[in-house]
Amino acid sequence: MIRNAFIKVGMTSAFTEAGEAQGVTVLRLQPAKVVRHESLHDGSTLVVVEYDTGVKKKTTRGWTVDNAADFPVGSTVTSPNLNAGQLLKLTGISKGKGFQDAVTRHGFAGGPASHGSRFHRAPGSVGMRTEPGRTPKGKRLPGHHGDAQVTLRKVEVAYWSSEESILAVVGGVPGPRGGLVFI
Repeated sequence: MIRNAFIKVGMTSAFTEAGEAQGVTVLRLQPAKVVRHESLHDGSTLVVVEYDTGVKKKTTRGWTVDNAADFPVGSTVTSPNLNAGQLLKLTGISKGKGFQDAVTRHGFAGGPASHGSRFHRAPGSVGMRTEPGRTPKGKRLPGHHGDAQVTLRKVEVAYWSSEESILAVVGGVPGPRGGLVFI
């Protein structure tokens, strides 16, 4: 199954049928066309799809499919059949936050702020003694934060219009406004 790409428009609030307000993220469907087919070493077929995001460089993604004849080269990818209340799986790239300290990146508590503690936002002890004499791999330390692939499961559809190519889902979606989100 080829995934549809959406551009994140932004967030707003919408009312349910019961009259309760809920936060929704508005997404706009992006046009896509099949560029080529590739045969993989395990015998399956990869269908490469190009998404027109409006920027100079187009985004391409490949998906393995059972029957490549359903997606001929040059054809456009059809819009999905969605209904309000349906649950989806969304994948996007989270906002990049650059180099962050351990308190911001991993939620460490830090130390006391006053009385001359001199231990405020430091990660604390990181190494070991003579054996093994190194910092273990995977130790939670300061570093690059964000700009990673995030997948949300069981995201509810609040509104879908195939004529306008507009989708509204309940809650937040990873990434900035204008970012790509795959369903």
